[in-house]
Amino acid sequence: MSVWKYLMAASLGNMIAGPLGALAFTAGAFFIGGKKNFNKAGNNFNQQQGVYAIGLIVLAAKLAKSDGQVTSDEIAKFKKIFRIPQSDLKQVAAIWKQAAETSDGFEVYAEQLYQTFRRSPQMLEQIILGLFEIGYADHELSPPELRYIKKVSNIFKLDQQTFNRLRSSRPEFVKEDPYKVLGVKKSDNITDIKKAYRSLARKNHPDVIRAKGITDDSIIRKAKEKFQLINDAYEQILKIKGIK
Repeated sequence: MSVWKYLMAASLGNMIAGPLGALAFTAGAFFIGGKKNFNKAGNNFNQQQGVYAIGLIVLAAKLAKSDGQVTSDEIAKFKKIFRIPQSDLKQVAAIWKQAAETSDGFEVYAEQLYQTFRRSPQMLEQIILGLFEIGYADHELSPPELRYIKKVSNIFKLDQQTFNRLRSSRPEFVKEDPYKVLGVKKSDNITDIKKAYRSLARKNHPDVIRAKGITDDSIIRKAKEKFQLINDAYEQILKIKGIK
């Protein structure tokens, strides 16, 4: 099931409390689709996935506005990264528009995401990775965008090393600087590098995400991509060091 289906259930039944639920309700996303669809979504509702879906849209919209302008590349990148089905675009767009236009800051929404996923830091890292992907959509991360993502990361209580690693967790960095992907230094010995790799691989394995009750295809897909990136970086380091 697409995570975006949870938007309807969350908005209609007030199943998500706090600022994220209020914003989605105000956006009128619950008017999209038929009552039958709402009931179906509600029966299968997973509150964490609802918070994730709405929170991701809100933070992405506010990121796009952080440098004073929203480019078509950023919006297109958001749609592409998270593979939003055509049938769900209207409710996603409604929440995006409401988030971009509201005078409320992003902090309260980021805090709700933190409180929801504080025991699942890999989910918070996924959100930061998504923000970086959107920020780099126009090929350059502006200073206001970088400051914004750093503030969100601070609210998520992610340390500087983790932030730097996530910033470098892009496919092009695997060949350019795989050490950054694992959050290690070139001067580190292979034992420490292996320890860092195993820790990241264990924490970010897709099965760990599933074990926490997250079953959405789009979230699992992003977890698999991140897990593969970690493996690719480690393999690249082994090649550089001549270790088979």
